[in-house]
Amino acid sequence: MDYLNSQRGRDQKAGEMPQLSEEMSYEAVWQQWLTGEDQLRARVSWALLQIFVISNIAPDIRPAAMSSYVDMLNRNAFGNWRTLLQDVALHPAMGYYLNMLGSEKEDPAQGTHPNENFAREVLQLFSIGLVQLNADGTARLDAAGKTQPTYDQAVVKGFAKAFSGWSFGGLDNNNPAQFHDHDDNIESLWTVPMKAWAGYHSPGEKTLLDGKTLPAGQTPEQDMKDALDTIFQHPNVPPFFAKQLIQRLVTSNPSPAYVGRVAAVFVNDGSGERGSLKAIVRAILLDAEARGGSPAANVAKQREPVIRFANMLRGLGAKSASGQNRIQYLDSSDDALGQSPLLAPSVFNFYSPGYRPAGPIAAQGWVAPEFQISGETAVAGSLNFFADLFNSAGYGWPEEHRLKLDLASLAALDAAALIDRLDLLFFNLGMSDTTRQRLATLVGAIDSKTDSVKAALIVTALSPDHVIQR
Repeated sequence: MDYLNSQRGRDQKAGEMPQLSEEMSYEAVWQQWLTGEDQLRARVSWALLQIFVISNIAPDIRPAAMSSYVDMLNRNAFGNWRTLLQDVALHPAMGYYLNMLGSEKEDPAQGTHPNENFAREVLQLFSIGLVQLNADGTARLDAAGKTQPTYDQAVVKGFAKAFSGWSFGGLDNNNPAQFHDHDDNIESLWTVPMKAWAGYHSPGEKTLLDGKTLPAGQTPEQDMKDALDTIFQHPNVPPFFAKQLIQRLVTSNPSPAYVGRVAAVFVNDGSGERGSLKAIVRAILLDAEARGGSPAANVAKQREPVIRFANMLRGLGAKSASGQNRIQYLDSSDDALGQSPLLAPSVFNFYSPGYRPAGPIAAQGWVAPEFQISGETAVAGSLNFFADLFNSAGYGWPEEHRLKLDLASLAALDAAALIDRLDLLFFNLGMSDTTRQRLATLVGAIDSKTDSVKAALIVTALSPDHVIQR
């Protein structure tokens, strides 16, 4: 939000009313990614945004709401999962996106009931999933060898009732009329947590998970607390969340033992705290399986297209004269990356954590989530995208906002030093012998140092050992 407000002041002309645009929210994300010193926080926040999804694909979410939501994820990246869950639930961006904002109690005479959208997705996608899990993330089977559901429609309805009666936090909740009758264009409404209107809250008993019920007559605040506590304490949460965060940060196919070790840290970080994200992230990144000290079969994942792009821009010192980046719409597969922050196609994210492309990966029983956005069109589009980036030595327009790449420092190196530098910047010192030989042959065949650097970068961007993180 701080960047958004400073950008509004810069773009505002004398006499004009200050305006925020959705493009400012997208730019704010890339400002952090390209210039921020908090890269691990940014990386975890991006992973959280793909689990606790909001999206402006419509587009109709207010810019202030989007930027405030990303700020909230950044604040919580190393905090506690229970606090994160509440901040997600009560953020007006999520309230608007999944229809909890303004959801009101049932009216039998009108045949209406509280909106179930957030209640369903907070269970299915954000916390426990559809089937009961063992502590290592594998499915818990019944005596017949079948999976067991975690909840049914009665539970969804119960949570929807528990979440009813919330609207904008900047309004007067002693005035019943303001629950619906207010100006949505007031920016400050979109940056503070929602609050409750007791008169619009479902007063009856609510059925929650595993037979737990909330008694009739509780306040909406108490029902919200009890409902979120019930989710937080569910045994599925540690393995369900641990596996998804491992997939976003380390490998698409963590072993059950890896998931189990991280889930155990979720349960207890060593000091008795449940849900410590700082401890969970540390456990994920320092686990023997992540560090190569385990005989795990497949510790690998595809780097997401936007992560590869950010890696290239940071590694090549991309800067614009204005300090802006104007990176905004990359979601086209034809001529961009098929992925753009805050523009996921749905609450199910850009891809499913369980996506399994046909062929050798599926035959092994593995998953490869990012390959869901890596079809033929996307592969060709990304080839053109990166080729244009390097051949033109920059990205964006107009000229004062164009991110210009520093290719001169690479062009000053001899062939061996250039390849070593690319290995450090873009392969994490894991460049294969095949890629190294290919680059050596390519660089040696081009007379112009600058042209050889551009060609080498194109090959780098498309090399399997760069695209696949190990």
